[in-house]
Amino acid sequence: MIWQQFAEQAEAVSGRDAVVAGDRRLSYAGLAALAAASAATLPAPAIRPGRVLVRQKDPLAILVSVLACWHRGLVPVVLREGMTDLQVDEMAAWLRPVAVLDAPLPVAGDGLDVGGRTTPLGPRDEGLVICTSGTTGRPKLVALPAESVVITARAIGRALALDASDRIAVNTPLGYMYGLMGGCMAGLLAGAACHLFSPRDPLTQLQAAIRRDGMTVVQGPPSLFRMFMAYWNGEPFPGVRMVTTGGEPLGEDLAHDLERAFPSARKLFLYGMTEAGPRISDLAIADGGGSDACVGVPYSHFEWRLDPVPGSSAGRFVLRGPSLFLGYITADGGYEGLDEAGFFHSNDLLSVGEHNRLHFRGRLDRIFRSGGRLVNPEAVERVLASHPDVLDAVCHPESHPLLGLVPVAEVALRPSATFDLAALKALCGHHVEPHAIPRRIKAAEAWELAESGKRRRPAGPR
Repeated sequence: MIWQQFAEQAEAVSGRDAVVAGDRRLSYAGLAALAAASAATLPAPAIRPGRVLVRQKDPLAILVSVLACWHRGLVPVVLREGMTDLQVDEMAAWLRPVAVLDAPLPVAGDGLDVGGRTTPLGPRDEGLVICTSGTTGRPKLVALPAESVVITARAIGRALALDASDRIAVNTPLGYMYGLMGGCMAGLLAGAACHLFSPRDPLTQLQAAIRRDGMTVVQGPPSLFRMFMAYWNGEPFPGVRMVTTGGEPLGEDLAHDLERAFPSARKLFLYGMTEAGPRISDLAIADGGGSDACVGVPYSHFEWRLDPVPGSSAGRFVLRGPSLFLGYITADGGYEGLDEAGFFHSNDLLSVGEHNRLHFRGRLDRIFRSGGRLVNPEAVERVLASHPDVLDAVCHPESHPLLGLVPVAEVALRPSATFDLAALKALCGHHVEPHAIPRRIKAAEAWELAESGKRRRPAGPR
């Protein structure tokens, strides 16, 4: 299903740029041929779902591998950059993949090749697996149906008014739905050109590329745009017609900076979650998007409600729709996460304001975003507490001028133990992703106790 949608678009605009990554430029014909060549190295799916671990770091390699899986009727499991070997090994044990894609891309010519032996994925077949942070610390495997990819990509394309004349700056890693779906697939199904950037690329390089290549759409979380503005020379980008951001608080200062840098652009604040495919709503910043955490009205293909939460004026966001995930993959190969009626009970707390617009008010769990990436404090705490010299640990968010929030931690040491910062940092580096490693770890002499007698966890800023 997904490959067929891409193949039709590739045939329609075969000679146009599809992807630009560094010095490499591929037409739609060339991208299709490269994906077909990569697909030829994969086994034919014997049973469904046939899953493939995509472990590349290069964004072009990730995109080609994902398309290759769909061409072959296989399910790409896209791993996040920075996942530890332990996390990957655990997921592999659960998923039992039929192949692992971690080698360099094959060589292919520029001739269009959309044929070959394929087993098309049906609309409700598992079509994509993405990792997200779980409340227990173990990454959750989000299984999305094939139709979710198409529905979401088309919905984003309509919201951004994408067409074949657009050139999109994709600045978010493709191991996250914002980059893979909000950038690449929305662009490719609209015939646009996708310019892929690695998080390691200098922001001055991105700014030069926007001017040189005439990019019309720029995406990224608020933290990226804060860093973007730190390297901005003050010359505006008049050719950009659309800027999208979301996932973190925007702030008045950044909204003002975006207006100065992109004076001709419509600026959208986005709300979504991986489980929903991932986009749920958008609202122009000029119309209040991001102000008072306003995220707009959910797209029409969603049913939704807010369930009451004791002690809170906000409600728990509950939704269902055709782009919603199949569930979290369980150890026995099944799915969990939806109720009997097919609704997903998220941990997001929202309220309803004017014009039926939703406002984000927090979460039921302690997970927060740092630089657009999710951090689970409980996972960090368990890792720190596993050190033989540590009796207990607390991790919480701290404000940061560019990243929004960053994790910091305190540890209570066992009697006569010595505080060893290097050892604790190394332990975290072995078990959690780089962005979740606490920026600061300090020894605490005593915990503040709650009325229950248990330690009171610092709430930190939201």
